[in-house]
Amino acid sequence: MADTRPGVSGAAFTRTPAFDRLSDYPAHWGRQSPAGDAVVEGGRVLNHAAFDLAIAAAARGLLASGVRHGDRVAVMATPCTEHLVLFIAATRIGAIWLGLNPRYRLGELHHVLGDARPRLIAAMGLIEGRDYADDWAALPAEVMADTTLVALRQPLPLASPWDAFLGRGQSLDECVLAEATARVQADDPALIVYTSGSTGAPKGAMLSHRAIVTTARIQCEHWWAEPIRILNNTPINHVAGAVQIACHAIVAGGANVLAERFDPVDLPALIRERDITVTHQVATMYQMLLDKGRPTREDLASLQVLIWSGSPAPRALIERLRGFGASLYTSYGQTESCGEVLYTPEGADDEVLALTVGLPDEHIAVRLGDDAGSGPAEGTHGEIQVRGPTVMNGYFAQAEATRQAFTADGWLRTGDMGERRPDGLFRITGRLKEMFKSGGYSVYPREVELVLERHPGVAMAAVLGVPDATFGEVGHAWVLATEPAPRVEDIDQFCRQHMANYKVPKRIHVEAALPMLPIGKIDKVALRRIACPSTP
Repeated sequence: MADTRPGVSGAAFTRTPAFDRLSDYPAHWGRQSPAGDAVVEGGRVLNHAAFDLAIAAAARGLLASGVRHGDRVAVMATPCTEHLVLFIAATRIGAIWLGLNPRYRLGELHHVLGDARPRLIAAMGLIEGRDYADDWAALPAEVMADTTLVALRQPLPLASPWDAFLGRGQSLDECVLAEATARVQADDPALIVYTSGSTGAPKGAMLSHRAIVTTARIQCEHWWAEPIRILNNTPINHVAGAVQIACHAIVAGGANVLAERFDPVDLPALIRERDITVTHQVATMYQMLLDKGRPTREDLASLQVLIWSGSPAPRALIERLRGFGASLYTSYGQTESCGEVLYTPEGADDEVLALTVGLPDEHIAVRLGDDAGSGPAEGTHGEIQVRGPTVMNGYFAQAEATRQAFTADGWLRTGDMGERRPDGLFRITGRLKEMFKSGGYSVYPREVELVLERHPGVAMAAVLGVPDATFGEVGHAWVLATEPAPRVEDIDQFCRQHMANYKVPKRIHVEAALPMLPIGKIDKVALRRIACPSTP
């Protein structure tokens, strides 16, 4: 098999209408199937007609608040009706939407807001018991300068209530909204998703209308159900929640069935009562669903399509999932490719699902490149590289980081190493970069090391991803201690104060000396042999 597939092959989309802009789809479905469910949240249901009206009202509110083409609109919330309404409203007027991770600590929030400089922020005041009032008040004035803060669900100091925000736009001339909408082009960025890098500083990947629409339409070709009622219970700041789940339903004319968080105990009842037909989770979530939720076949009888991505599923888990009768799929992608680029075929057996991540979709070119990023690999193993309409526009305001993300001939470098089997299916063999995935979340060791090295008792730090039966991989940290040596418990607590909990190392080794390379860097190869003695 050749090293590359054609670019956009021109293969027909058969399941979804063709529009250039993401924001065109709710209006289309509002006309074509106005009474169909679009958003389901608890006892609240918006049909497609009501969803489109809510989007238009929020778009007027954004314009009345001073948001214009290219401005950023940020939302900190769990999956909720308002977050979806604001997402599409922002894209309808040419603004760029981004989700803020509710797990961010103040320093992380400061960095992202300082980088994106949103013109408007909408935020819940209370999420899973955490009160954010002090965090918003503690942000420096220059970060919040010229920014409108809107409160969602709970009051926030100095924030306008949601109803007041909508009220601003009620008197807006319809021509203003029409003109703003007309300016939006397919290649305009619609979404920024922040993803960390090897330097530890999160970067904002800009995803265009074209990229999002193409990804969603491809997903509809591979993962179709009648009707599409997709569970939306993942963080809104992640490409999975924003694109692979939310936009899958929006483009298909289906329903986003919202849950504020993943709860394996409550999930069987939610699937049963809301007739959910599509779930897209990480493998760990399915494991917890089966072990803690203990669903019956009747609980999951509505499921037609069951997808996992972000980490592999063990064969034993796949065998258990088979018993519920849904079609099973896995896939591969990343933020910078706007989600999936490799898909397992319909009817794939357990071996294929456990050991591979599928084949390239024919609308996207995928090749194996050499480690240097200078061209295609000579054999069947190399870095997975991607080209096509779903690839990001670049990193927001970071020209050099954008340049480094692509090869000289224009292919996106994923940093993941893959192997192409004789049957054409791809298998992930490792990571060219040090990033690892814990429970589906990407963790970047240097970002964690920088936090560790801020502790007064730590001189140097090294973090590795180590295999774990539950989460796929977890972080192990080695720290070179100063005198007096800090306690592990103190370092752990320091980490929890300064970064999201999934980034906190699961094991911390406090050492008086660490293996070093001649150039003065910590020898991570030696540390990996300590952590994983069976690794060659």
